Amino acid sequence: MKANLMMGALLAAAATTAMAQAEDRNPLRERARAWEAAQWAARMPGVAPPSNGMQPEVIGGKVARDGRWPFMTPLMFKPIADNVKAQICGGSLIGPRHVLTAAHCVSGPDLSRFLQVLVGTQSLLEGGRRVQVADITVHPKYEGRDHDVAVLTLAEAVTDVEPVSFIASPAAEARVAPEGRLVFGMGYGVMDNDTGDSSPLLLDVKVPIVSRERCNAPQSYRGVITPREICAGDLVDGGEDTCQGDSGGPLMARGPDRKPNVQVGVVSWGNGCALADYPGVYARMATLGDWVRDQIKR
Repeated sequence: MKANLMMGALLAAAATTAMAQAEDRNPLRERARAWEAAQWAARMPGVAPPSNGMQPEVIGGKVARDGRWPFMTPLMFKPIADNVKAQICGGSLIGPRHVLTAAHCVSGPDLSRFLQVLVGTQSLLEGGRRVQVADITVHPKYEGRDHDVAVLTLAEAVTDVEPVSFIASPAAEARVAPEGRLVFGMGYGVMDNDTGDSSPLLLDVKVPIVSRERCNAPQSYRGVITPREICAGDLVDGGEDTCQGDSGGPLMARGPDRKPNVQVGVVSWGNGCALADYPGVYARMATLGDWVRDQIKR
């Protein structure tokens, strides 16, 4: 029986790989995009979303300065060789053998064999190398919405990139990311809705932290933002945000040295992109960071 189940899993994996290679199709990216698109209806049933004029990439941002975010580690669908087509979600190197990302990007039965991460470059066009993912640990309380974090264990250590530090307490968050403080989002978000292709270059954007009370206001998310989430965006004018394809990437704050080198969030979801009253929603490291640290120690 076990042999039959194993053979079935191997055949399914081979079929998925062959399909992706033949069609240049990225089913893991399609699944992540579908999750992102469904969050408004799932979180706020019966409330029609406003017209959003949705754009697919980092909104209001710019191409990131070369080498500024060395720990940025996009997830790649292994069967596709082209990095632009293979990119699934964002991620951040948090240890030589560990990458932090969003749970909705990687949850599912044994996806590790299909996953690699790209390290050592901010471009999907040149440089860097892919490293195989050996294991995926999704937060045990993640059920499709809240606790949207996961830790990837790599098959080999990455020793030529310095991992990013992250906070693990509300007190630390209050010091580096209080309400109104500008923080940095980034990603390789989708540039073309027809092809689904990612931006070939890393984009980043500055957005202000929004308090949970304001993010949960009646004119905004109406109480659905949990203590495991943090909001950031321009409430008045909109115009700047992370968006589709950026999920799993880091939200960065300036540390005590005034350099933006402390991760305070993980890109998760939002209503559209860059809309007034609807800031981006991020998994909150202040309340999830202890669990992430425990995974690194394992």
